[in-house]
Amino acid sequence: MQLYPLKLVTVVGETVIMSEIAKEGVELGASGYTLSEVIGHGSRSARNVIVTGASKTMKCEFVVPMDVAEKILKHVSHNYFEHYACIAWLTDVQVVRGQSYIGS
Repeated sequence: MQLYPLKLVTVVGETVIMSEIAKEGVELGASGYTLSEVIGHGSRSARNVIVTGASKTMKCEFVVPMDVAEKILKHVSHNYFEHYACIAWLTDVQVVRGQSYIGS
């Protein structure tokens, strides 16, 4: 079994922006994404499905090479951080079938 060293870019933010971030991540070179509703509490406000009755926060994840990770993080920080409650981070991952995530 071969493992491929890649990066996991995670962006958590307001639902209203997350579909756009997912689309833009693909435009910046990601081969795909995972989008899910999340519950949490942060400095900008509480995010709780139980209280609000609807998810106001989502998480978008991309498994990508480092150059694409940097593009996504730069784009999100420059276009969303100032006006929306969101956070982004980078994690090292090792992926089975990682060739699927490496651009041609």
